[in-house]
Amino acid sequence: MQPAITGFLAVACSLTYACSPKQSKPKDHKTYCACDSLNTVGVINSKVFNSIPEFDTSTFDMTKFFIDDSINRVLWYRDIENKGPTRFTPLWNDYYPAAYHASDSDFGKFYHDKKGIELAVQLGPNMDLWAYHIFVFKKMGCCYLVTRSYFRHARFTYKAYAIINEVMMDSLYIILSKIYTLPLSSKQDFHYVGYFVDNRFRKSFYVDLENVVSPPMVRSKPKQEVQEFYDFVDKGIPWKMTYRL
Repeated sequence: MQPAITGFLAVACSLTYACSPKQSKPKDHKTYCACDSLNTVGVINSKVFNSIPEFDTSTFDMTKFFIDDSINRVLWYRDIENKGPTRFTPLWNDYYPAAYHASDSDFGKFYHDKKGIELAVQLGPNMDLWAYHIFVFKKMGCCYLVTRSYFRHARFTYKAYAIINEVMMDSLYIILSKIYTLPLSSKQDFHYVGYFVDNRFRKSFYVDLENVVSPPMVRSKPKQEVQEFYDFVDKGIPWKMTYRL
């Protein structure tokens, strides 16, 4: 069970993880290198992967996590890039001064041209207590580590990860190329938006998802190209759940 994007975007539903969308290579017949998923899993399972030594030692003063905004922010972004929970994951909530809250503008600043991160996506807030779906695609050799987080009421309530290859990543870009996007300069105060930081093509953009979920709790059918994106991230990626609150 995972918080599904498809439908009302806040309802958890069962997914068939073996399902995958049709994948097609670009017209130029790009040559792909082989993704060594076993080696990649070994790397991300190592103790040093994504570690921040000054915060991951037993001598770190945990009170700083609750009172220092900058430390809390750094650890929040580390958490959404991690395949599983850290010792800090259960500590986020809405009730202490330094608690980080998801922000589209800060998300864009953090991931703009960030080394190794090809794509970062934040969808929200939805009507499930102001929750966000967050995806980070990190290139690792010929593979991609994809992390998924559900951040609900300033808490992490779900985390998962997957290893995908370049063919799947290019398939996602083909889907994204069909979606009508809005430049940041034209951003409106939409109720529900998708924020995309695309470092492959060096651009950031919004997708207006207001026609997918409109308050008060009205369900409407999403556009086909948006539904393709939802299907890809909900059903096409072989997620492995690592945390659920």
